[in-house]
Amino acid sequence: MLHRRVLIATAAALCAAASCAELGTGVGEVSYLAFDGIPWPALLAGDTLRDSLGVATPLRAHAFDASGREITGAPFRYFTLDTGVVVDSSGTMRATTRRDGTVRVVASLGALQSDDRLLRVTRRPDSTFAATAPAITLEYAIPDVSTNLSPEMRVSLVSRDTVRVSPGVGGWRVRWRTVHAGDTLAVSDTSWVALQTTGGVRSAVDTTAADGSSTRKLRVFVTRIPAPIDSFIVLADIRLYGARVPGSPVRFVVRVNPKP
Repeated sequence: MLHRRVLIATAAALCAAASCAELGTGVGEVSYLAFDGIPWPALLAGDTLRDSLGVATPLRAHAFDASGREITGAPFRYFTLDTGVVVDSSGTMRATTRRDGTVRVVASLGALQSDDRLLRVTRRPDSTFAATAPAITLEYAIPDVSTNLSPEMRVSLVSRDTVRVSPGVGGWRVRWRTVHAGDTLAVSDTSWVALQTTGGVRSAVDTTAADGSSTRKLRVFVTRIPAPIDSFIVLADIRLYGARVPGSPVRFVVRVNPKP
């Protein structure tokens, strides 16, 4: 019984995290399908969808019965709701005529169909750079407050292929990290500082916006930092299939000191 509950919980978690649909209630009947196998959020114009290392990788969805057991070998079909891209019978996706913008992709199995998932077609990213000052200062308040945040750090990812489109390359993954005294702080280590979005969400992984930008602020916990006057280095790393895009990692220096 416990094993069955775990399986059901696993299927429910997959549905919560991915595009999901449900139908059957019997053992061996398809009850859930989770469209969670998109290898990379961006597809290069004229190319095949690839994973983070550049290996051509098909789309993948998973089917589960009412007990939470995966139904292997389910004959999924994949199709797009937009023009300029095609998906073959194996789930391999290719950008044919589209050079930019988002496309919606759907997985189907029998009478079941997932919600659509978004991918972005982009041009090849050629360089990245700091779009805000690379050296900034945070004058923090004592006692500690949630507004002890650095000015915004923004990077821009661009392409030289700008015919009829802007130079910004959206949909590309950015990994932010913080370095102190030569040591990279673990993403989960928020004892001193934390990277967060402009909306206040703590996150070190981002996807470039439609204009090719990605931003973070550094939250400093002033009662915990090693010294009242200190500095941290923040790096934004962007790669094209395992190889760093020229200009990456983009480097910011954040100097911290108490308000006068």
